[in-house]
Amino acid sequence: MYNFDKLLDRRNTDCNKWDALEKNYGNANLMPFWVADMDFEVLPELKEALIKRASSTTYGYSYPNEQYYANIIRWYQKRHGLKVKQNEILNVPGVVTGFAFAIAALAPAGSKILINTPVYHHFMNSIQLQGFELVDSPLICEENGYYHIDFEDLERKLASGVKIYLMCSPHNPVCRVWTKYELQKITQLCEKYQVLIVSDEIHSDLVFKSHVHTPILMASDYAASHSVLIAAPSKTFNIAGISSSFMIVPNPELRTKINNILKAFHAGVNLFGFIASEAAYGYGEQWLNELNLYLEENAKFVCDYFKKHLPQVKVTPPEGTYLMWLDFSAFGLSQDELMEKLEKQAGVALNNGDMFQPAHPGYVRFNIGTPRFYIEKGLQKIVEAFAG
Repeated sequence: MYNFDKLLDRRNTDCNKWDALEKNYGNANLMPFWVADMDFEVLPELKEALIKRASSTTYGYSYPNEQYYANIIRWYQKRHGLKVKQNEILNVPGVVTGFAFAIAALAPAGSKILINTPVYHHFMNSIQLQGFELVDSPLICEENGYYHIDFEDLERKLASGVKIYLMCSPHNPVCRVWTKYELQKITQLCEKYQVLIVSDEIHSDLVFKSHVHTPILMASDYAASHSVLIAAPSKTFNIAGISSSFMIVPNPELRTKINNILKAFHAGVNLFGFIASEAAYGYGEQWLNELNLYLEENAKFVCDYFKKHLPQVKVTPPEGTYLMWLDFSAFGLSQDELMEKLEKQAGVALNNGDMFQPAHPGYVRFNIGTPRFYIEKGLQKIVEAFAG
């Protein structure tokens, strides 16, 4: 029903992914597989809702209406089995803004915040730039590229006085969809050491067949009362530029603390964010179902292509998201040499792995949220650069 094989012309739209290539890579002609947004047309009903509202003659202060909340609540109940109450939802401009504010509101100044690297680089920024102490419990990578949590190390780190465990679920960039068993083990340890959980679940709707996303609030009774879930329609429906996100915080004490800091910084969502979110969660189920099937086939195509044409590259098998984690370390290049080869010889722009796990060379993040024929062209160029 929806056409994901059409490549949009996004140039000259002030688009980071395409128009900022010159600024970030020094070459405007690279094939962009970096910034985490997609090259697909948005849900038609979402576009129509924005056009309708934009046709108004004024854009004054606005508030989220009842249908906005109702659509979020229905979405979470139907797709994730999570019952959400309207008063548990706090609106924020972005997920990064959300977890930065949550940390600031809930952790004593200078306290320890735990993460699992490799991880989205803003996790590190939000912790360190606010003066908190970063504690890392690195994920373990198996020979086949599959990542899992090192629970022995995790417990040691949590026992060291950590106040908040900042989770990425599903995980960016290793594309794990944590099982309920894994989440239960995490929350048992957090309960043992009285650690709060802040969970970035922005990719929670982008999950492949045979995998199920479990919201952190459903992992255990402790998690339900000691966790903050942060999510958004931005990755799911490709509307990151509209800046609309939300937190789900069942614990009233935690919610009050976070809400106070949101009020202090006057942080809210713009009117188009509310309109887009309401439409996305109201009409987007079939669009998303078809998107997930397409993305899963893209991921399989990438895995098979490297296995056949450049098996030295170890590909982490994705369980969700539209991102892939590629290991080029078999070529023995420094990170600078790897990026230079990808950019100057292959002509592609990928995210530098140093963003996600500093001082661990050989890795890049590859965005597959684009038509398959375009991915194939990019892969051909990579193979030509590295196979010779």
